[in-house]
Amino acid sequence: MNRILVVDDETDVLEAVSHSLGRRGYVVAIAANAEEGLEKVKRERFDVVLMDLRLPGMDGMEALRKIKKIDPEVEVIMITAYASIDTAIESMKEGAYEYVEKPLNINKLIVLIEKALEKHQLTETVAFYEVSKAIFSTIEMEGLLKIIVDLSLRLMRADDVSIMLFDEHGKLYIAISHGLDEDVKKTTRLALGEKIAGWVAENKQPMLLINGLKDSSLFKDLPAREEIKSSIVAPLIKNDKVIGILSLNRLINEENFSKIDLYKTNIFGSLASLALDNANLYTGLSVMQEKLIAANKRLEENEKKALAMCNELKETDEQLKDSRLQLSHSAKLAGLGRLVSDMAHEVNNPLMVIQGSAQLYFLDGVSDTEKRKNIDIIISECQRAKEIIQRLLKFSRPSKGVFKDADINASIEYIIGLIEHQFSLSGARIVRYYGENLPHVYIEEQQMQEVVMNLLNNARDAIEKEGVITVRTIREGTFVRVDFKDSGCGMDKDTLDKIFEPFFTTKEKGTGLGLPVCCGIVKAHNGELRFESQPGKGTTAVLLLPLGRKE
Repeated sequence: MNRILVVDDETDVLEAVSHSLGRRGYVVAIAANAEEGLEKVKRERFDVVLMDLRLPGMDGMEALRKIKKIDPEVEVIMITAYASIDTAIESMKEGAYEYVEKPLNINKLIVLIEKALEKHQLTETVAFYEVSKAIFSTIEMEGLLKIIVDLSLRLMRADDVSIMLFDEHGKLYIAISHGLDEDVKKTTRLALGEKIAGWVAENKQPMLLINGLKDSSLFKDLPAREEIKSSIVAPLIKNDKVIGILSLNRLINEENFSKIDLYKTNIFGSLASLALDNANLYTGLSVMQEKLIAANKRLEENEKKALAMCNELKETDEQLKDSRLQLSHSAKLAGLGRLVSDMAHEVNNPLMVIQGSAQLYFLDGVSDTEKRKNIDIIISECQRAKEIIQRLLKFSRPSKGVFKDADINASIEYIIGLIEHQFSLSGARIVRYYGENLPHVYIEEQQMQEVVMNLLNNARDAIEKEGVITVRTIREGTFVRVDFKDSGCGMDKDTLDKIFEPFFTTKEKGTGLGLPVCCGIVKAHNGELRFESQPGKGTTAVLLLPLGRKE
């Protein structure tokens, strides 16, 4: 319901206007002079003030200025019996909405009051929209508290503002302030019911204090700040629960807070409470999110550590397997070496006797063709057996030879020059991709050429009819890498795992000693020999040789 204050020193005007407005549903208050009218504006909230321009004592123009200081939003309509353009302009400059001439036309006055009320309501709506827009512009607590303080200073014309919130122990602390000493801010902690803020929080009621605490029966015994002229302490309530306290003080401003200010503070506090509650929810969600992110990060780190440990265990297990295989292989090789050494001496002598006897038969001139053929086979197989024994001896006691820096491209090309024509007759074409400006390698050249020959022969044997053998050399770190890739049948994993075992062979007439010998030579060079293969996709022999001493 709209409230209207009529200020006029003529009793008949007061009675007539208040009666007419009361019949139309307005709540009307009257004052016979400016001073009385000002006191009513200080104590009560009005939407429109009708005031005579000429009043005894303080005139209407001065009263207009003071009313606008107390409540800038109230609409004031000036009443005058001496209308002039100058009077109208002056009153408008001081904030009057409009002026009317005596004698008053009630119908015209009602229309004017309705327009003033529309403007007043629109002004209030816009003001609250701007306040709401500012308050709800952020949900981050620190920024929101600063906005509430700034708005309080501006809208309530306060000199000193503070907002108290509850800590984890249920005590009020100063979350933000303007005009308070930092030591006071840091040390203040209030329980419910303690001092003014505690009382307001406990009773959920705002307090309007005039002239400090002198006129308050509740708080007159409390120590007070002498510089405070008036205060408003209001609870910030959300869902009937106090979430904070808003304190406003006037120190420099001589004008005391009024009931209108208290009314505005309550409305402003309702908006602030809603925004603070949203900020609390956001803060809680942010804390939970941070905890979840931290927990998830810890889980990821633990998962990485567990995965690293698993990988490390796998690597250790693989290394143990490799070590067992190497130990087993070394034991086999050591036993084989002793066996081969003994066997070579035991077998070589009978072979020489057999081969020598067979050759004597040839010298005696055996005429029987069948016998000559058989003797020829005996001599040939004796020679083959002697070669196998030599390879066994080389496997069991590889010659150290003379190591030197050598051009690996030239060494490989020398071997290819010897065998390329023969390979082409069997359908195997050799393609070279030699790396340019390759550093020398530190090798025993004859032994390494034997390795190259063996790897090329294996590549040719893997090609059934026609195919390509690709030889490629490149630098790889502190090694020179040589790839021998064939387009042959390839090997399965089971075969790959056995190729370095002595006497293992997939060839019909193979001895199974070629690759073990090659592996021994490469290891003696501090190099590496490995194979990459899949059935039907060919095989690549990868040879890594250390760089030369001068490189």
